[in-house]
Amino acid sequence: MKKTRFIVVLSFVLALSLAGCGRAREAAPEQPAVIETPEQPAPAETAEAAPTPEPTPAATWPVRQDGERFEDSIVVLGMEETVHYEHLRNEALGFEMDYDYESFRRYTDAERERFVSTWDDPGNIEDYMDVTRSAEDAETVAAALTEELSRDFELTRVTRKLERAGSCIRIEASVIKGTNQMTDQLQAFYIIPAPDGCRIATTHAFITESEGFFWRFDYMLNTLSVIAG
Repeated sequence: MKKTRFIVVLSFVLALSLAGCGRAREAAPEQPAVIETPEQPAPAETAEAAPTPEPTPAATWPVRQDGERFEDSIVVLGMEETVHYEHLRNEALGFEMDYDYESFRRYTDAERERFVSTWDDPGNIEDYMDVTRSAEDAETVAAALTEELSRDFELTRVTRKLERAGSCIRIEASVIKGTNQMTDQLQAFYIIPAPDGCRIATTHAFITESEGFFWRFDYMLNTLSVIAG
């Protein structure tokens, strides 16, 4: 699949997003990103679905400050691993979340938060997650994405439950249309309803690295909660 198609899809997602007035934590890479997704339907030989947790009552969530760092443990590919998270709160984009600051570099601008693998070449990023916002409701955004993506991909749409954000729409676009073959760049979109529209998380990984990355993305997304922006 040509990278130009992924650039077009990224531009399409950002066009749906409502620009906020964010402060840059670190200059975002000038290289236009290519787009793409733990339920993760990546190819059977390279990916395994992460568990879908039951929603945690809000009263039990830890209250953390923006920039607070802490240690946690996750299970990736059957192996328990200690990870180091940083809590972020972005009022302009209307969400807060924990991210693995040792595995991902964070880039912030007015339109999105981006988390890029620390192993990626900044000039050729392949493994990353974007979080944006849109003033449109979740179903409207899902319909527009479906129309755009279905030109090149066989799509899979499911309802996914995130631990803190609740039910969302998940659209996977990883099978090349009419071929029954996976593209080299796997991608999925989580469209999370919000009172003022929705939040859109775009996850993307190179096929040979997707298994581990999609587990990590899902752990991060299960800490995401919508806030008033």
